[in-house]
Amino acid sequence: MQQWKNSLFEAFHADHAVLGRGFHELSQCLRSNDLAAAQQAAQRIDSNAGAHIAFEEEHFYKALLPLLGAAEVEKMYHEHGHGLEVVKAVMQAASLDEQQVAELLEKSEAMETHIAECGDLFAAMGRIPSEQQAELHKDLLKWREVNPRWTDYSASRASRCPG
Repeated sequence: MQQWKNSLFEAFHADHAVLGRGFHELSQCLRSNDLAAAQQAAQRIDSNAGAHIAFEEEHFYKALLPLLGAAEVEKMYHEHGHGLEVVKAVMQAASLDEQQVAELLEKSEAMETHIAECGDLFAAMGRIPSEQQAELHKDLLKWREVNPRWTDYSASRASRCPG
Protein backbone atom coordinates (compact mmCIF):
# COMPACT_ATOMS: atom_id res chain seq x y z
CA MET A 1 0.00 0.00 0.00
CA GLN A 2 2.94 2.33 0.49
CA GLN A 3 3.29 2.68 -3.29
CA TRP A 4 -0.16 4.34 -3.51
CA LYS A 5 0.76 6.78 -0.79
CA ASN A 6 3.90 7.74 -2.66
CA SER A 7 2.05 7.89 -5.96
CA LEU A 8 -0.59 10.26 -4.60
CA PHE A 9 2.05 12.37 -2.91
CA GLU A 10 4.25 12.49 -6.01
CA ALA A 11 1.36 13.29 -8.36
CA PHE A 12 0.07 15.98 -6.03
CA HIS A 13 3.55 17.46 -5.63
CA ALA A 14 4.12 17.50 -9.41
CA ASP A 15 0.80 19.28 -9.99
CA HIS A 16 1.63 21.91 -7.39
CA ALA A 17 5.03 22.52 -8.94
CA VAL A 18 3.35 23.25 -12.30
CA LEU A 19 0.73 25.49 -10.67
CA GLY A 20 3.33 27.31 -8.61
CA ARG A 21 5.48 28.06 -11.65
CA GLY A 22 2.41 29.16 -13.59
CA PHE A 23 1.20 31.66 -11.00
CA HIS A 24 4.74 32.89 -10.38
CA GLU A 25 5.07 33.59 -14.11
CA LEU A 26 1.66 35.27 -14.21
CA SER A 27 2.56 37.49 -11.25
CA GLN A 28 5.83 38.49 -12.89
CA CYS A 29 4.04 39.39 -16.12
CA LEU A 30 1.55 41.51 -14.19
CA ARG A 31 4.39 43.24 -12.30
CA SER A 32 6.05 44.13 -15.59
CA ASN A 33 2.69 45.19 -17.06
CA ASP A 34 3.09 42.77 -20.00
CA LEU A 35 -0.52 41.88 -20.78
CA ALA A 36 0.27 39.67 -23.79
CA ALA A 37 2.67 37.53 -21.76
CA ALA A 38 0.25 37.51 -18.81
CA GLN A 39 -2.50 36.25 -21.12
CA GLN A 40 -0.28 33.44 -22.36
CA ALA A 41 0.59 32.49 -18.78
CA ALA A 42 -3.10 32.59 -17.78
CA GLN A 43 -4.02 30.36 -20.73
CA ARG A 44 -1.36 27.84 -19.71
CA ILE A 45 -2.67 27.84 -16.14
CA ASP A 46 -6.21 27.37 -17.43
CA SER A 47 -5.08 24.39 -19.52
CA ASN A 48 -2.85 22.84 -16.87
CA ALA A 49 -4.81 23.42 -13.66
CA GLY A 50 -8.27 22.04 -14.42
CA ALA A 51 -7.66 18.41 -13.57
CA HIS A 52 -5.89 19.21 -10.32
CA ILE A 53 -8.43 21.81 -9.22
CA ALA A 54 -11.29 19.43 -10.03
CA PHE A 55 -9.59 16.66 -8.05
CA GLU A 56 -9.05 18.90 -5.04
CA GLU A 57 -12.55 20.35 -5.04
CA GLU A 58 -14.43 17.14 -5.84
CA HIS A 59 -12.40 14.63 -3.81
CA PHE A 60 -9.36 15.76 -1.86
CA TYR A 61 -10.86 18.62 0.14
CA LYS A 62 -13.67 16.32 1.26
CA ALA A 63 -11.06 13.88 2.58
CA LEU A 64 -9.32 16.74 4.39
CA LEU A 65 -12.49 18.04 6.03
CA PRO A 66 -12.27 15.81 9.15
CA LEU A 67 -8.54 16.50 9.44
CA LEU A 68 -8.45 20.28 8.91
CA GLY A 69 -11.98 21.41 9.70
CA ALA A 70 -14.62 23.23 7.69
CA ALA A 71 -13.13 26.72 8.05
CA GLU A 72 -9.76 25.72 6.60
CA VAL A 73 -11.30 23.75 3.74
CA GLU A 74 -13.67 26.63 2.92
CA LYS A 75 -10.66 28.96 2.85
CA MET A 76 -9.01 26.73 0.24
CA TYR A 77 -12.11 26.80 -1.98
CA HIS A 78 -12.18 30.59 -1.60
CA GLU A 79 -8.51 30.87 -2.60
CA HIS A 80 -9.20 28.80 -5.72
CA GLY A 81 -11.94 31.28 -6.55
CA HIS A 82 -9.48 34.16 -6.41
CA GLY A 83 -7.02 32.29 -8.60
CA LEU A 84 -9.73 31.59 -11.15
CA GLU A 85 -10.79 35.26 -11.12
CA VAL A 86 -7.24 36.26 -12.06
CA VAL A 87 -6.97 33.70 -14.84
CA LYS A 88 -10.32 34.65 -16.35
CA ALA A 89 -9.81 38.40 -16.03
CA VAL A 90 -6.38 38.31 -17.62
CA MET A 91 -7.45 36.03 -20.46
CA GLN A 92 -10.43 38.27 -21.27
CA ALA A 93 -8.75 41.67 -20.86
CA ALA A 94 -8.26 43.95 -23.83
CA SER A 95 -6.25 46.20 -21.51
CA LEU A 96 -5.71 46.67 -17.79
CA ASP A 97 -5.36 49.91 -15.88
CA GLU A 98 -3.01 50.32 -12.95
CA GLN A 99 -5.67 49.54 -10.34
CA GLN A 100 -6.81 46.40 -12.16
CA VAL A 101 -3.22 45.19 -12.42
CA ALA A 102 -2.70 45.79 -8.69
CA GLU A 103 -5.87 43.88 -7.77
CA LEU A 104 -5.06 40.98 -10.09
CA LEU A 105 -1.46 40.86 -8.88
CA GLU A 106 -2.64 40.73 -5.26
CA LYS A 107 -4.90 37.75 -6.05
CA SER A 108 -2.23 36.02 -8.13
CA GLU A 109 0.28 36.40 -5.29
CA ALA A 110 -2.33 35.05 -2.86
CA MET A 111 -2.68 32.00 -5.08
CA GLU A 112 1.10 31.61 -5.08
CA THR A 113 0.94 31.61 -1.27
CA HIS A 114 -1.91 29.07 -1.33
CA ILE A 115 0.21 26.77 -3.49
CA ALA A 116 3.33 27.29 -1.37
CA GLU A 117 1.44 26.49 1.83
CA CYS A 118 0.54 23.05 0.59
CA GLY A 119 3.14 21.59 2.90
CA ASP A 120 0.30 21.46 5.41
CA LEU A 121 -1.74 19.47 2.92
CA PHE A 122 1.10 17.00 2.43
CA ALA A 123 1.24 16.46 6.20
CA ALA A 124 -2.53 15.95 6.31
CA MET A 125 -2.32 13.60 3.33
CA GLY A 126 -0.09 11.35 5.40
CA ARG A 127 -2.89 10.99 7.96
CA ILE A 128 -5.36 9.72 5.36
CA PRO A 129 -5.62 5.90 5.48
CA SER A 130 -3.67 4.10 2.74
CA GLU A 131 -6.79 2.63 1.13
CA GLN A 132 -8.37 6.07 0.88
CA GLN A 133 -5.12 7.47 -0.55
CA ALA A 134 -5.25 4.78 -3.23
CA GLU A 135 -8.79 5.83 -4.16
CA LEU A 136 -7.80 9.49 -4.18
CA HIS A 137 -4.88 8.72 -6.47
CA LYS A 138 -7.25 6.93 -8.85
CA ASP A 139 -9.57 9.95 -8.74
CA LEU A 140 -6.69 12.27 -9.61
CA LEU A 141 -5.68 10.04 -12.53
CA LYS A 142 -9.28 10.03 -13.81
CA TRP A 143 -9.36 13.81 -13.77
CA ARG A 144 -6.04 13.89 -15.61
CA GLU A 145 -7.60 11.71 -18.33
CA VAL A 146 -10.59 14.07 -18.63
CA ASN A 147 -8.20 17.06 -18.42
CA PRO A 148 -10.74 19.91 -18.28
CA ARG A 149 -9.67 23.52 -18.55
CA TRP A 150 -10.04 25.23 -15.18
CA THR A 151 -12.58 27.64 -16.64
CA ASP A 152 -14.63 24.79 -18.11
CA TYR A 153 -14.58 22.86 -14.84
CA SER A 154 -15.64 25.91 -12.85
CA ALA A 155 -18.51 26.56 -15.27
CA SER A 156 -19.91 23.10 -14.59
CA ARG A 157 -18.93 22.31 -10.99
CA ALA A 158 -21.96 20.09 -10.61
CA SER A 159 -20.40 17.56 -12.94
CA ARG A 160 -18.47 14.71 -11.40
CA CYS A 161 -15.43 12.81 -12.55
CA PRO A 162 -16.50 9.84 -14.68
CA GLY A 163 -16.16 6.36 -13.26
